Amino acid sequence: MTTYFVGFLTPLKAFDKFIPEGFTLVPVERRHLTLVYLGERVRVDELREKLEALPPIRPFRATFRGLAAFPSMSKARYLAVVPTAESASLLQSLRDEVVGILQEHRDRYSVFKPHVSIARTRLKPSLELYKRVAKAVRASSLVSETLELRELFLMEAEAGEVRPLYKLSLRG
Repeated sequence: MTTYFVGFLTPLKAFDKFIPEGFTLVPVERRHLTLVYLGERVRVDELREKLEALPPIRPFRATFRGLAAFPSMSKARYLAVVPTAESASLLQSLRDEVVGILQEHRDRYSVFKPHVSIARTRLKPSLELYKRVAKAVRASSLVSETLELRELFLMEAEAGEVRPLYKLSLRG
């Protein structure tokens, strides 16, 4: 099943060393931040036109700090990094603008939780897994990495692969 989203490529590497046993790293070239999830049925050409109609957007820096467990500490399936409050606010503003221009292609999720998945696991929840995840989250809490976000992409995801279909360079 092919799905589509608007987002950023985010090749974060500073958190890899904190990933505990039982998790598999997401390859750096597949790491991304989903700004707007569009689902399966989209008209790519129409989306491209709408994205081109966005007003000029300046490139900006986003800082990510510490690992977090998704969907929760007790049922961790992913370890991801989250943006700082200031960066999350910038991303939320940009998301609102993109959602506004896409109109009927609204995000399939009502709550925006910006993050970049760094590793995943198929292990069943257990006390041991919880302890490993908690240790990784604590150990990484003061680590941060900043990226200059200069390109917004319309992307396609299928079978774990992520592929940019259209690039919008930020400048303004």
